[in-house]
Amino acid sequence: MTHTAFNQRLQQRRKARCLTQQEVADQLFVSRKTVSSWETGRNLPDLFMIQRLAAIYQTSVDDLLGTAARSVTRPVTMLGPALAIMAVGRLALPAWPAMLLLSDVFLLGLAILLVGWWRQRFPVLVLRGGALILSILLVSAAWNNLFAMDFGLQLVYLLTAVVLIIPVATAGGTWYRQRRNQQVRG
Repeated sequence: MTHTAFNQRLQQRRKARCLTQQEVADQLFVSRKTVSSWETGRNLPDLFMIQRLAAIYQTSVDDLLGTAARSVTRPVTMLGPALAIMAVGRLALPAWPAMLLLSDVFLLGLAILLVGWWRQRFPVLVLRGGALILSILLVSAAWNNLFAMDFGLQLVYLLTAVVLIIPVATAGGTWYRQRRNQQVRG
């Protein structure tokens, strides 16, 4: 928190409530000069005074201090469970070397998407698009290798594809509802 941002917020909140420095000072039982020194940044109020200022300005202490929680929303993905299913299937089920290599490629793709989600490197469309592409490739690999692949590994591929596609499908419904609400309002 910088002093200048804090004192500016104090002044803005006071003016938004149409209060003078003297009126605030009277409510807090301090001098007008004290309120002025807070708003100019020469001094800072103590925590008790900040709580009382927040009550007078009808705001939260977090808002007054500028520490209001910034909501960082990450898209809901099932990359972790999909990676776990794929890893367990890769390690537990017998398969031909070519199928193991194919499983490793899918594991790598899932790991890249999961790390990108965790570090917030990829936009939502990349994550959802990557999950969709991986799920299509998993179903395609299970279908194309119908007789070359162990049945258990096929189930792992299909289950991983279903787990990956669930958030993508539900996000489409959310997008549709948001779009419809915007059209109704507009």
